[in-house]
Amino acid sequence: MTSETISLDFLARQAKAQLDDMRLLRQEMAGLRQEMAGMMRLMTANYDLVRRVERRESELRDDIELMVKMELGGSLANIQTAIETSLARIEKQVGDVGDRVSALEDRP
Repeated sequence: MTSETISLDFLARQAKAQLDDMRLLRQEMAGLRQEMAGMMRLMTANYDLVRRVERRESELRDDIELMVKMELGGSLANIQTAIETSLARIEKQVGDVGDRVSALEDRP
């Protein structure tokens, strides 16, 4: 057997390069985790905002429906009152004409 000195400098440099690469990968992974957490917060905030908008839209739809019903109800009540008033006046006039006709028929 020959006694030769084997230098481990090459292996040491390779191991150091691997450690440096691993350090960089870990830093990148930590950055990605932070970005992912930020994205999840944004998604949650977006979801909450969408839910609030949908809730508000539903409330507005209900409010508009109620307003339309109230307006129509008021208008219909007004029309009904006008019709009843007109009918009462017509009935009175028809009654007056009936009275006149009866009076004319009773004359000799």
